[in-house]
Amino acid sequence: MDIVAPVPREPVNILVVDDMREQHVVMRTILEELQENVITVASGREALKAVLEQTFAVILLDVNMPGMDGFETASLLRSYRRTASTPIIFVTAYVDDAEMKRGYSLGAVDYISSPVIPEILRSKVRVFVEMHRMNLELLTRAAEREAFLLAEAGRTVAEHARQRADFLANASHVLTRSLEIGTTLQRIVELASTELAEIAFVAVMGTGESPTEITSRSATRDRSDVPDLAAFESNTLAVAFPLVSRFVRHLLHERAEDDSPPVDGFLTEKAASHASSLRIQRVSAFPLLTDNQKGVILLCSCATDISDEQITLSREFVSRAAIALENALLFSEIREGDRRKNEFLAMLAHELRNPLAPIANAAAVMRSAKPGDAEVLRWAGEIVTTQVEHMVRIVEDLLDISRIARGAVTLRKEPVPLSVVIGRAVETSRPHLIRRAQNLTCDEGAVDTVVNGDVVRLAQIVSNLLNNASKFTPQGGHISLSTRFSDSTASITVADDGEGIDPGFMPHIFELFAQADTSLHRPQGGLGIGLTLVRHLTELHGGSVECRSDGLGKGTEFAIRLPGAMAERRGAARAPVVHLNRKQAMRVLIVEDIAASAESLEALLTIHGYIVRCAGDGESALRAANEMRPDVVVLDIGLPGMSGYEVACRLRQDQAKSCLIIALSGYGQEEHIRRAQEAGIDHYLVKPADPSVLLDAIAASDKGHGSDGMAIR
Repeated sequence: MDIVAPVPREPVNILVVDDMREQHVVMRTILEELQENVITVASGREALKAVLEQTFAVILLDVNMPGMDGFETASLLRSYRRTASTPIIFVTAYVDDAEMKRGYSLGAVDYISSPVIPEILRSKVRVFVEMHRMNLELLTRAAEREAFLLAEAGRTVAEHARQRADFLANASHVLTRSLEIGTTLQRIVELASTELAEIAFVAVMGTGESPTEITSRSATRDRSDVPDLAAFESNTLAVAFPLVSRFVRHLLHERAEDDSPPVDGFLTEKAASHASSLRIQRVSAFPLLTDNQKGVILLCSCATDISDEQITLSREFVSRAAIALENALLFSEIREGDRRKNEFLAMLAHELRNPLAPIANAAAVMRSAKPGDAEVLRWAGEIVTTQVEHMVRIVEDLLDISRIARGAVTLRKEPVPLSVVIGRAVETSRPHLIRRAQNLTCDEGAVDTVVNGDVVRLAQIVSNLLNNASKFTPQGGHISLSTRFSDSTASITVADDGEGIDPGFMPHIFELFAQADTSLHRPQGGLGIGLTLVRHLTELHGGSVECRSDGLGKGTEFAIRLPGAMAERRGAARAPVVHLNRKQAMRVLIVEDIAASAESLEALLTIHGYIVRCAGDGESALRAANEMRPDVVVLDIGLPGMSGYEVACRLRQDQAKSCLIIALSGYGQEEHIRRAQEAGIDHYLVKPADPSVLLDAIAASDKGHGSDGMAIR
């Protein structure tokens, strides 16, 4: 018996035309996996010379070249008989629709944007290389068999390959035109249903608010209605295509079974009578995997058989779909990060301006005080000290976040009684609790427990939780701190009866700069980094933290678990408010929710002879205005419940149509100033405002006042 030796596989030629020598190295590196001859030239003239000497399977042609550009070169190549049908793929850094149209009119088969994606480039070139090799085989056999029939067959194969290449090129172009996740998924199923299947489904987990949320899309070739993925999976898939159904469940829900197919497997199975209503005979399931998300594409066909070429084409399409989805997900993450960054910067400016305002006011009080007035100087000094400490805490939190991000946090670990940790934390948070007249209950369930850690950082963890509970618990509310020890684990629990947490926000509670309420009238301040510090510092101590809440208005509970310990503590008396040198004059209403800012501004205006009254929110401000009929209203914009804009509108409508309204706010963007003007506000000052500017604005409206304090209009 004669043994026929296999015909050796001869490499074919691939021509790369680019004026940049470094691109030659890049293209050779990308295409060397194909094991073909890659020939590089640096100009159009060299390319024309090369095609006269050798035959090429595909030409990769740079558009922008000095002298003879890519379009002129392609036009001349098409005029040569031997290159009239050689596939030309344009490579360009800028894809313009007009240039694409011109390129396709010259016979280009595709456009690839630079820098190229190696997998896509290799895939496209591989198709034309194989097509070229098939043509060579057909030409070789044409000498032995009927030349006409083989030429016709070769043209048919070439046409199919061209169609597949055109479809993949069009798919790449369409899928890269949008970076919206929903639009990308819809385009995936629309493309698949026009070329690969009668009905196409795509489902991806983890693109919504919840990491378990499934986003799905479907499309049909005739655009008729089809069931959603859940109904399709539970009915048709589960009964008629059980193997495919198990694959989908395994991929999306991680419910692995002993006979589950591998995640990278291609599945196809004959349909039972249950799928007859949809005329589905076969279902092909492909995994659609990205770095963070997982999904599946289902191609439902009415054909009983699927060719190997169709399977290959489907796999190529799915790989492009995965790249497009990954790009959309990355864009979504970048856009969300940019939004949170902008919100954080605005909030940081607001939080830093708030303590600067009472400092500036206290400085003005000190300048205006009588010589030797020790009480005024003491009060002003306390204001400055308190606000500086607040700013130091903000800066320290920011530095801590930076250190954690750089891995530069060093813990000085030693055995620490949990009672010491709790005592320090309670002492740190005491001013917050006193200021809001809140009750703190300590349950010393683990009074003798010891943990191995950094006492400063451990106290910071607990105080951050206490401060957070105080911030979101109303005036006079209750906060509990308890410690337990069990199974070598110390737990610290901080619970409150405050606002609670929306279930939709719960997955983001420990994320950096995350805040459930970022509106102007949010009643709480802060930068949204306290809980992030809690999580990172707890994990550095080998522990964990979790949050529980039954919803809005039902309080919140944070539980810290550490290898080993437990603690205690209480509250304190409220500090007195100092009011200075009252005398009969213009009536000024201060509307400010930050007590230190209100008190310092009240002292400043009182020293200058004005009758001053303070209100901490919009409703109390309207009541006070109705009672005192103010001549001037100094109004904060970011108030709890009702924003300063709404308060100004109400004042203009009711109690204080002609009074002077001065906005004093930590928000200084143009939009805020425009809204203030629309609300009827006369002056807009950004914190920390120069006290002399504020006093001048008030004094300007004081020129027409008589002894009875009523304005003469």
